[in-house]
Amino acid sequence: MRIIETIQKRRSVRTYTGEPLREEHLTLIRQYIDQLQAPFGVKARIELIHTNPDVEPIKLGTYGWVKGACDYLVLIYEEAPFAETAAAYMFEEAVLFCTDLGLGTCWLGGSFSRGDFKKQVELGPNEKLRIVSPVGYPADAKRFLEKYIVRADKNHNSRKPFGELFFEKNFNHPLTAAQAGPFAQPLEMVRLAPSANNKQEWRVLLDDQTLHFYKKPYLSFDSIDLGIALCHFELSCRELGIAGHYEILKEFPKNETLPYVISWIPER
Repeated sequence: MRIIETIQKRRSVRTYTGEPLREEHLTLIRQYIDQLQAPFGVKARIELIHTNPDVEPIKLGTYGWVKGACDYLVLIYEEAPFAETAAAYMFEEAVLFCTDLGLGTCWLGGSFSRGDFKKQVELGPNEKLRIVSPVGYPADAKRFLEKYIVRADKNHNSRKPFGELFFEKNFNHPLTAAQAGPFAQPLEMVRLAPSANNKQEWRVLLDDQTLHFYKKPYLSFDSIDLGIALCHFELSCRELGIAGHYEILKEFPKNETLPYVISWIPER
């Protein structure tokens, strides 16, 4: 899978053909999600469940206009510090894998019937079902492929500019792609990361080749959105051969309104 190309292709699909996933796709997805592990030592898993819309409809609340989906990815994790962010990282890996297969997906976080989904999975005493996504064949496959091609242009209109999200040394100095050097493309993939209502409530500060991640507090999906952003950044770095790791530092640049979360430290 080409991560950067796949990130650029990904979009939310809400209307499906009604055809269940074919056996080859079911097998590939199950094999992939079974080997996934959430980062940072968090315990999480992804279930692939099938429902017959004519027999056991899954209600999607205000997302009832998601139509024709027979199969769903379901994110389950044990509640713990940083669990939501780490689990979202892992779920985005699965979403990108399905995108690479030519399948449609759509993150659903707040407006679906958890009770209906919980009937189809077994939850442990400390486990939480937080996110689901339909996965299947887009109703208009030709239009789906055409939208792949223009995805990059549309993202420039629907996402915040580079300089509003990324900074150098301090939050008074917006970072340009030229100043970002080898991190320009991974940061652009962060910019393209989906977020609740496209709010993009995270920020990144580049300081001496270390990247510090911050997020606005008290928003219901901020931890999930950050997990997707962390996934896009690290997977893009790996694809480009940029080695490094995430670490929560004791010393980091402070910001009065943006709580610090984690840093990405390159191998020197």
